[in-house]
Amino acid sequence: MQVDDAFELIRQAHARARLAHAYLIAGPTRGVGGELAQRILQLLFCPQAQGPCGTCHTCQQARERTLADLFWLQPEKKSRVISADAMREKLLAEIAQTSLAGGWKVGVIAGADRLTDAAANIFLKTLEEPPPRTLFLLLTDAPQEIMPTIISRCQRMELDAAVVLAEPWRTQLLACLSAATPPGPLPAMGLAARMSDILAGIKDAAEAEVKVEVKAEAGLLDEDGDVIKARISARYREMRTDLLRAWLYWYRDLLLLRAGGSEEQVYYRDYRTLLAERASKLTLAQAMANVDGAEELNRQLERSLSEETVLAYWMDRFVSGVAALTATARPTPG
Repeated sequence: MQVDDAFELIRQAHARARLAHAYLIAGPTRGVGGELAQRILQLLFCPQAQGPCGTCHTCQQARERTLADLFWLQPEKKSRVISADAMREKLLAEIAQTSLAGGWKVGVIAGADRLTDAAANIFLKTLEEPPPRTLFLLLTDAPQEIMPTIISRCQRMELDAAVVLAEPWRTQLLACLSAATPPGPLPAMGLAARMSDILAGIKDAAEAEVKVEVKAEAGLLDEDGDVIKARISARYREMRTDLLRAWLYWYRDLLLLRAGGSEEQVYYRDYRTLLAERASKLTLAQAMANVDGAEELNRQLERSLSEETVLAYWMDRFVSGVAALTATARPTPG
């Protein structure tokens, strides 16, 4: 679903006073997920009759997340999880209070898949009986990691999240994917090494971005070394996810073509001929299993398994073709 289509559904529900009390927005938090959340906030709080106008002071506050009745919760910088204490103190205790503006109160959980079990259970109690005129927005790019009982109490909105990978990463990734790599351990090691090189470049870029931001914010790069390291780590993980999602699109293209889909639906259209040739050599089961393997690679990295080990494990399977037979079992590399 496109952001405009999702927002129009929300707008219509709002006009009819039929908003759900919670929406699970599946899409990148820094991308389409965050964009939809911002537009919903502007819809609820903009004072213009035909709002949201997008330009008034209130709409600006929605963009900056400074609205008095907005409570934004996200993973803590060092632990990268949302703890039970953070859930209680930064969201639930605040949202239980009377609205300062006399209207809506909104709780946004950015990275809802990062809730600890304790935090999720605490939140579930409020989700079952939310305060009046309260809306929860759960943003995530990994809805499968969220407690099923929470998902069942939310209206789910799946956003199209096509990634336009920045350069030079896109060119480097496509060079890896399109290269002729015959079966065997040495090509797999070479592919893993090339992926590691790309990730090393992304890590350097993440560090540079965060340092520029910190300098602009505080003027001191060493103001809080632990926090800066945590921010760099978080930015790197986000950029790595974009890379691996772009990697996944290649295997989805192969599956699409093997299943007889239209070439017009191919994501990497400049590579349609090569993709069609490779798809013709796969069984449908192999194509599906390779997509599953690409998804599992990302999940294992998100669980903080050794990046080097995970890459070596899965590159060997993609190059040798074993992934097609083993990926659905989702083994954990040793």
